[in-house]
Amino acid sequence: MKSFGLTLLAVLAMAPLSASAQMTAPGKPSANRSSREAEFKSLVAQADAARSKDQVEVATGLYRRALQIKPDYVEGWWYLGLLFYESDQYQDGTDAFEHVTRIKPEMALGWAMLGLCQFEIKKYDGALVHLEHADQIGIPRTEDFYDVAMYHLALLLTRSGDFESATQIAVDFARRDKDGPDIVETMGLAALRKPLLPSELPPLEREMVMDVGRAVCDAAARRASKVGPGISLLLSKYPKTPEIHFLVGTMELSINADQALADWKTELEISPNHARALACIASEYARRKDYQTALPFAELAVANAPDNFICHAVLGQVLTEGDLDLLRGIRELESAIHTAPDQPQAHFLLAAAYAKAGRKEDAARERAEFLRLRGKGDVALSNQK
Repeated sequence: MKSFGLTLLAVLAMAPLSASAQMTAPGKPSANRSSREAEFKSLVAQADAARSKDQVEVATGLYRRALQIKPDYVEGWWYLGLLFYESDQYQDGTDAFEHVTRIKPEMALGWAMLGLCQFEIKKYDGALVHLEHADQIGIPRTEDFYDVAMYHLALLLTRSGDFESATQIAVDFARRDKDGPDIVETMGLAALRKPLLPSELPPLEREMVMDVGRAVCDAAARRASKVGPGISLLLSKYPKTPEIHFLVGTMELSINADQALADWKTELEISPNHARALACIASEYARRKDYQTALPFAELAVANAPDNFICHAVLGQVLTEGDLDLLRGIRELESAIHTAPDQPQAHFLLAAAYAKAGRKEDAARERAEFLRLRGKGDVALSNQK
């Protein structure tokens, strides 16, 4: 997906340089300084011209000479890094973008390009950290650049075992009708909980990964005419494979909740300790206000996945809404928030539980946090349109 090329050079105009990058020296410049400034400007002009003509070696040499004069010239490091990236010189690109991030740490594009270069030289842990940081700052949705960065972030999240976050990225691609084979494969790996890069996937497993990825993408994009056939395909080809019945249940929930329950219970026959299936069953019974039936499933979910915020949240919901054990339910909801503080629904549930317990100030605080996080999500969604 390295398709954006040097069209990225235009995005630099979106992020004005910091004062430190402009290298304006105090006081009256000496004749030597004026000469060096003239040489610098001449080198930059020549480098820009060579870059515009795709003369990579000439351009990189000229930018290097210019940077010897002004080491904090951020555009020089940026263009140099892009030239290295486009010519598959990823270690040199890494070095260049490390300079960009030091000089201009608020520039999301610099962190993203650093991560992309590190990905290519298999420094995956660093690449994940830097692509996540770029995403947190806010990567501009300029041409294909955002998609390239987010695709690689999804790959690295999957490799690290953060399947939920990887799936969310793939869902965004699907809902924008950008779920080509690369995204389908990424979705399949994340959905099947395989902490692998596509290059590490055993060839015999690729067909199943692609089948699952396509079905889940179609469901995420709400392509009604394709969801049914996708479900049928998965059940006919992989009836005893772990995760398949769980995934089918999630796809069927909005269409036929009874069938979703049946599929999740079938998943438990294949994978008895499947915490997400247990949590989903408990959540569906809680939605039906059948809290006594929900409780053992919710307790088993937490027992099997004590670090999963969803399991704690569902158990807390069952205990508090069902008036089964308010204090314990509050503790479970607090555990969920401690694990995942940015999940708005847990704050909503905890606010309701605090209110039921007469803790008005705590309830008001959690409601405010819920509204803040929900508003943050609405803003993020609007920025994606």
